[in-house]
Amino acid sequence: MRIANIIVLVTLIISNLFLGGCGSESKLQKNNSLELNGVTVFNKDENLVKNYIPKEKIHFKELVKESSEYISIITGDGSVRKTTADIYLSSNSHGVNITYKDKIISDVVGIYLHDNLYSIRDAFYDAKEYLDSDEKVMVILLDGFSLNQYNYAKENNYIEFISKYYKNEAVSVYTPVTNAGFAAIITGENPNINGVHDRSFRSMNVDSMFAYALSKKKQAILLEADIKILDTEIEPKLHVDSNNDKNIDDEIFETAKSVAKDEYDLIFVHFHGIDDRGHAYGPQALETMNYIKQIDRYIQELSSIWNGAIILTADHGMHKFEDGGSHGSCIQEDMLVPYFKKEQ
Repeated sequence: MRIANIIVLVTLIISNLFLGGCGSESKLQKNNSLELNGVTVFNKDENLVKNYIPKEKIHFKELVKESSEYISIITGDGSVRKTTADIYLSSNSHGVNITYKDKIISDVVGIYLHDNLYSIRDAFYDAKEYLDSDEKVMVILLDGFSLNQYNYAKENNYIEFISKYYKNEAVSVYTPVTNAGFAAIITGENPNINGVHDRSFRSMNVDSMFAYALSKKKQAILLEADIKILDTEIEPKLHVDSNNDKNIDDEIFETAKSVAKDEYDLIFVHFHGIDDRGHAYGPQALETMNYIKQIDRYIQELSSIWNGAIILTADHGMHKFEDGGSHGSCIQEDMLVPYFKKEQ
């Protein structure tokens, strides 16, 4: 009888743990992204169609009347294909498909309407160009800084310095989370090529800007918070919250000021605080905007002591979710970020 009771008790414990784990996972997934199963169509300003699943084959121009010279088709594996709007949408049990030029693209998650396609991947090629010209370059990654946040911050005078150097909106990669966006920025490739699709990936299939700098006999450094995010060719310089203010960007900033005076050709700085506050309070909350203003001051000071170019962009954006913010969906808020370039 005692053995039977023990077996029942153990079974109940295991069942509760299993069910509790499933419940926690479902809640986490719900909180991390919008639950979109179809395709979302967006331009630089807004989502035009959300979660659309065609019931029958339909031409794109029947779905979206807005004219645009080009569209980019974004798939679940992270690929991006640029084409015209002369496409057809259909669906099956596996998701949304697109037919164009006698080709079929499966697992379509987003369609981005644009005239000129700019990407966070441009950071790699811009940095490469500076290094090839024997110019120093600092690349600054503002984690979770969306195009919508930039526009709001500019309108309300939170970013008086960096707004002077705004270049264009840039599309992130799918899935719009830190690992995937970070990898795209430093490799110049989409996830289907560099191999980093979401938070569970750390290893890259291609070389990064750090490997390129080393191949050119350049000095490079990566300033990161307290966790190594990707396996890069150089070890990141990690930081801890030494002053216990529940923020590490200030420690990263102090290091950035120090190394900006050294003989580095490539400095990569990863600030995390905008993303942290966006999650906690919302992307356009006062707390988030005030922090963006602080980051603007950081970059202004770094610019005053750095004798080189500065490239500034984000890994992904963020949408408002309940009382805070989230990201990870192929929607305008998460996929579009600002891109800045300040010459020496």
